[in-house]
Amino acid sequence: MVKNSIIPLYQQLSDEIKDQIKEGRLKAGDRLMTEAEFSQQYEVSRITVRKAIELLVDEGYVTRKQGIGTFIAEKKLRRVVDPDNLVRSFSEASRMSGQEPSSELISVEWVMPEASVQRSLHVGEEEKVLKIVRLRKIDGVPVMIESNYYPKRLDFLLQANLTGSTYEVFREHGLIPSHAVRTVQICYATLEEAQRLGVEENQPLLLQTEETTDQNQQILHYSKVVVNSQRYQLTIIS
Repeated sequence: MVKNSIIPLYQQLSDEIKDQIKEGRLKAGDRLMTEAEFSQQYEVSRITVRKAIELLVDEGYVTRKQGIGTFIAEKKLRRVVDPDNLVRSFSEASRMSGQEPSSELISVEWVMPEASVQRSLHVGEEEKVLKIVRLRKIDGVPVMIESNYYPKRLDFLLQANLTGSTYEVFREHGLIPSHAVRTVQICYATLEEAQRLGVEENQPLLLQTEETTDQNQQILHYSKVVVNSQRYQLTIIS
């Protein structure tokens, strides 16, 4: 701890604990030291320790259990949405959070889309679209089930590695994801969703729908993403 730094001591302590989490020295479920133990080890006041822990609680890194202690929280995908970078892939967001993304391919098929998908992709009633469903994970832990719908012009995806980043595939073909419109609401886990995400059936989940366009304002995909909110944190900067 640098006591003459312009960075407050509580912030330094908070950052030190975050580093230990990111480096794996502290893992989900581990119990933190008490305020007194932190105070003694780092030679700071208990008020400083308390403020550092409060900051970690607010940011979702730790959880308090009344009468038991403070514990490292389960890992979450921490996604920041700001006006300067509205479009960021799952893989990019994960790596920026210091986490390792991966995907399990569930299905790939041409389907007759429902009305909302037709409208978003601007396709005719008899026109099939490519549907790709994936289970997305961070550090091997399931976080969301992602159903993406693509117009026929993007059929080059069928030759791509669909367990990786589709945004990287787009860029290889000269398409830059540039604009997204998202909506978020509550839904409830079906039996299949619960089994894949490791939650209880009918547990509340987040349903995020998204329309993404490229640099030419052409639609790239329409997405429906079912998210385990216990493993996801969204911060919006306006």
